[in-house]
Amino acid sequence: MGQAQSLIYAVPVGEKKEGESHVYRNPTHVAKLLDNFEGEKTVQGMFLRACRLYPDNRCIGKQITTGQNSKHYRYMTYKEVKQNAEYLGSGIINLNLIPKPEIFEDQQLKMIGVFSKNREEWLILDIANTLYGNTMIPLYETLGFESLPYIFEQTQLNTLFISESNAQTILKVSNYHALKNIICFDELNQEIIEKFNQKGLKVIPYEQVIQAGKAKVHAYFELSENSIFTFSYTSGTTGLPKGVMLRHKNFVSVSGGVVFQGILVSEKDVYLSYLPLPHVLERFVVITLLGYGSTICMYGGDVLKLNQDLSMVKPTLFMSVPRLYFRIYTAIKQKLESLQGAKKKLCEQALSSKQYYLKNGGHVEHRFWDNMVFNKTKEALGGRVRYMLSGSAPMSAEVIDFLKCVICAPFIEGYGQTEGCGGSFITKAEDSISGHVGGVFPNIEFKVIDVPEMNYRSTDINENNQITPRGEICLRGNAIFAGYYKDEEKTKEMIDKDGWIHSGDVGVIRPNGALQIIDRVKNIFKLSQGEYIAPEKIEGIYQRVNGVTEAFVYGDPSKSYCIGFIVPDKQFVLNLGNQFGLNQTFEELCKNKDIIKYFLEQVNKQGKLEKLNGLENIKQLYLEPISFVVHGLTSNTLKLMRHKAKAFFAKQINELYSLSD
Repeated sequence: MGQAQSLIYAVPVGEKKEGESHVYRNPTHVAKLLDNFEGEKTVQGMFLRACRLYPDNRCIGKQITTGQNSKHYRYMTYKEVKQNAEYLGSGIINLNLIPKPEIFEDQQLKMIGVFSKNREEWLILDIANTLYGNTMIPLYETLGFESLPYIFEQTQLNTLFISESNAQTILKVSNYHALKNIICFDELNQEIIEKFNQKGLKVIPYEQVIQAGKAKVHAYFELSENSIFTFSYTSGTTGLPKGVMLRHKNFVSVSGGVVFQGILVSEKDVYLSYLPLPHVLERFVVITLLGYGSTICMYGGDVLKLNQDLSMVKPTLFMSVPRLYFRIYTAIKQKLESLQGAKKKLCEQALSSKQYYLKNGGHVEHRFWDNMVFNKTKEALGGRVRYMLSGSAPMSAEVIDFLKCVICAPFIEGYGQTEGCGGSFITKAEDSISGHVGGVFPNIEFKVIDVPEMNYRSTDINENNQITPRGEICLRGNAIFAGYYKDEEKTKEMIDKDGWIHSGDVGVIRPNGALQIIDRVKNIFKLSQGEYIAPEKIEGIYQRVNGVTEAFVYGDPSKSYCIGFIVPDKQFVLNLGNQFGLNQTFEELCKNKDIIKYFLEQVNKQGKLEKLNGLENIKQLYLEPISFVVHGLTSNTLKLMRHKAKAFFAKQINELYSLSD
């Protein structure tokens, strides 16, 4: 416990201003924010450094099937990947696949698109783009059909790399704008090629681009730290996606910050890449590992068969999201609970002992218990994991601590946004206290600003009479994005005149500088899958259900589903009680399981009717007999004040979630 208490995650710098906390920085970079990765200022420099140091090290692993459906990995070295990337990048030039660059600031944007699951060729294309100064535009399934023509129009993309599995999606797009070339990583059948041709799109095999590059290999493009490396289109909760422009210095400085956060990475590390590469978090992790000469193994393409991939790859680092970690937690817990007699007692003793040592010193390894009991549970992630990392949404401390014990590795939780290049805060491996997101990366600084309408202030104190500022989290520094492409208005909403991005998340700064996320300023929340939910939209739909007068939808970010609170119409409920043959008062009927079940079915039916997805529809319901207005949970304009409703229904929220846990 003492060790965790002595960890200093961030320190205040400068003068505190009215209405906001001090500005905080990482203790390793108080005077100057980090702006490089081992001296390199571009992603190109990072990769070439690894090629110089580890030319014969395994770089990318690809899963192949041979013989009796047996699978194994085939590897390319850093030297081979560099050569392939040179051919691919030169082929793009020789075939004139980017005929007309777009302009941003004083630079030409040579944009190239990709629409595919994680695979060897995706990464080679990414490296080719950084060698030759192209800007990658990654697309992904969940953007939706209406977003693709919008992105094609906004970027004026001329060339898109795809895999066969995405061909049908592209064929359904309503308008291609400037798109002319489809480069397929796989062999397409003639029928699909003809369909593309009918739509005015030329299909070029990937191998043909490689061969075109071999004919004439070009010199690398000279980049600056301010060159735009990639776009990352946010899927958003409403409206069309925004094109987040990320510079080379954003990735370089975040990747360079990892070592100062206590995570030691080397050329011996092995990583399984299965989280979508278009998402900035996975991209940052992969770029960092490539910078250190590590091995990136591409998964087999099916997340449901991830356990097979893990047993083949045996990664040393494992990155995931809360939903998957919860699945692993549940599976291991059920196995341990199903044991009988002496075996069960031994496991319980082992777990209890490890949890004690974890709380009193932060130790995740125990020589005796790990050899005796936890060698088998470690195999859930392949058996060699040195660090478990999680991002995208908060996780419960109970799950984190359990996984530390049974996987025998530190669990590192991070926090960041696409606009901040994915990684802004991270916990330290030796920290025995869970439930926060740790300290700020050395390439940025942060502060919290007052949110008086939610009663969060920079002058707040905790139960020990220590100042623990609360407010909206603001970030500034070398990780901050260049802006939203062709959307100055939204860029100005996000980045203020002093260069701070306003995250929309509410945090509390603990006495040791650690940050804890406690709320959301905007009425949007994330579930444990990392999916954003807009509750007002759902509430509006539910209020159209007969008998519903008021609604409040809530989602705990450590849970995978939403719950709801409804104030029903009194007469409607009394009539319903008569139909069900229930001789009860209105208040009693609101607690009746059959009445609750009826309302839950009706609102979910309405939700499906109005195209709410499975995550948006509520799984548990509480019927409140008294209006939110009477309880004082609404504003002067009768808008629901969520922070008040959350506090008011705290007991019921816990009860509803415990019903499904």
